[in-house]
Amino acid sequence: MARTFTVLQIITRARERADMVNSTFITDSELKGYLSASYTELYDLLWQSGLIYFTPGTHTVVSDGNENYALPSDYYGTIRVDRKSGDDYFPLEEYMIMERHKYENSSGDATSYSSQGSNLSLLPAPSGSTYRHMYIPAPADLTSAADGITIDGVSGWEEVIVVDMARKMRQKEESDTRPLERDLARLKVRIEEMAQNRAWSTPRRITDVNDGMSSETDWWRHTSA
Repeated sequence: MARTFTVLQIITRARERADMVNSTFITDSELKGYLSASYTELYDLLWQSGLIYFTPGTHTVVSDGNENYALPSDYYGTIRVDRKSGDDYFPLEEYMIMERHKYENSSGDATSYSSQGSNLSLLPAPSGSTYRHMYIPAPADLTSAADGITIDGVSGWEEVIVVDMARKMRQKEESDTRPLERDLARLKVRIEEMAQNRAWSTPRRITDVNDGMSSETDWWRHTSA
């Protein structure tokens, strides 16, 4: 991305925004805690857009007859799960907990998945097949980050981090936070609107997850005219 800033630069901007440049009331170490929490909020906003502003993780599962497989240590959320067959990948659908009975007493390759606690559930419980799990990594913990570590601001969106840190600083000082809260709300609205437009030449659209293929189990095949 084009706009990156170091941890130290973000801390300096937050002190300026809170009018606490020469204050020792809040240490840089404490500000890194604020920075980490505020960065997580920006991270969530960008992932919530449905577009890939950060690099997804890829987790390969080789099935062994069990239903549950450990999720990666940096797991935050699932994007998709696919079964590998030769050079092709076939998407699995996510099942809701009330739908377990449709799959758990079957056999063969898994056709559905669910993230449960620290495990990825694959049903029917597969054996001898490979699955690709694309996931959202957890946001970086910046509470003890080196001053030179960089943060991607994308399009000036690091201002959300700066303003939210300044708000927390003023809050601890028991000063008026209302102007900062208004700025923060405006910035979040801007990001929610603009983050949807990453591919400017292509409008967002509904995706056909079945690739246009029908199945003998399609409801309309069994509905009388």
